Amino acid sequence: MQSAQDKVGWIGLGALGFEMTQNLQKYLKSQSMPNLTVWNRTVEKSQKLAKINPEIQIASSIEDLYSRSNIIFTSLANDPAVEEVYEILIRCAETASNQLIFVETGTIYPELAISLKKRLSSLPKQHIYLQCPVFGRPEAAAAAQLLWVASGDAATIERLHPMFRSMSNRILDLKTEDVAAGCTMKLIGNFLMIAQTELIAESVNLARKSNLDTQHLLSFVETIMPAPIMVNLLQRTIAGEDAEEGVKTTLTIASKDLRCIDKWAQTQGAPLPTARTILDHFEVAKEKGYTKNWNFMIDSINHAAGSKEH
Repeated sequence: MQSAQDKVGWIGLGALGFEMTQNLQKYLKSQSMPNLTVWNRTVEKSQKLAKINPEIQIASSIEDLYSRSNIIFTSLANDPAVEEVYEILIRCAETASNQLIFVETGTIYPELAISLKKRLSSLPKQHIYLQCPVFGRPEAAAAAQLLWVASGDAATIERLHPMFRSMSNRILDLKTEDVAAGCTMKLIGNFLMIAQTELIAESVNLARKSNLDTQHLLSFVETIMPAPIMVNLLQRTIAGEDAEEGVKTTLTIASKDLRCIDKWAQTQGAPLPTARTILDHFEVAKEKGYTKNWNFMIDSINHAAGSKEH
C-alpha cells in the first residue's frame, strides 16, 4: 500500500501532464499526503500551473524535485527528452538512501524503457521503473478520463493504483514485468488511431469524386461505427479548415510515432506496410505545404497517385 508519507514528484507539463498533475494533486490532498512537486523545462508553464493550484510545489531543478520525492512521474515529449531527464535522475538515484519509484507515462521506444529499467534496478537500492503510457486528449486528461496502461513490477502497480485512478477512468494492466510491453501497446494504439486518417481520407476522397454527399458518409459512420476518434477525424476532414499550427503539430507527432513503431515492428519481424504508406503521404504533405487544413491527407493521396501515373 502507498504511504501517507509518500512524496510525489512530476516532471513534464505538456498538454496532458499539465492537466494530469491537477487531478493527482486533488487525490494527494484528499489523502492528506504531501503536496505534489513539479518541474518543467519551461518555467512559465510551471508558474501557470501554480497560479491555478497554489498548493502544487514548483521545483527549481530536476535535482531539487528528486530531493523532495520518492515517487517520480515523468511525462515527456520524446526519447531525447526522456534520455536527458533520466540521465540526471539516474545520477541522483545512485546515492539514494531508500528505494525510489519512477513512472514514465509517454510514448517512447521499447528498448529505451528496457534500458532505463535495467539501469535503475542495477543501482544499490534497486529502484523500480514502470512504463505506464496514457491514451487520450487534453480534455480527457482534464476530466480524469484517460486510459492508463501499466507494465512493470506488479506490487508497485498495485500500490500506485489509486494515483493512476485519479487521472484515468480505466487502467489496462498488462500484467507483465516487461516494460517494453507498455511501450508496444502505446505504439500499436497510436498506430491504429493514426491509420484512421488514411482510411478516412481515402473514403472522403472517393465520396467527393463520386459526387456522394460526405454528410451521408458521416451519418453512416455515426450509426454503424460511432467511435469518437472516427467521427471526430471524419468531421475535421469534411470541414477542411482548421488551425494550421494544430495540424502541423499533429503531423509532427504522428510522424514521430509512426517512425518509432515501424522501426520496432521491423525488429520483431512484423511488417507494417500501412505505416509506410501513411509516412509517405505525410512527407508529401510537408513538401507541398498541405498543412493548412485537414484535407492535407487527401491532397497527398491524390498527389502520390498522380506521380505514379506519370
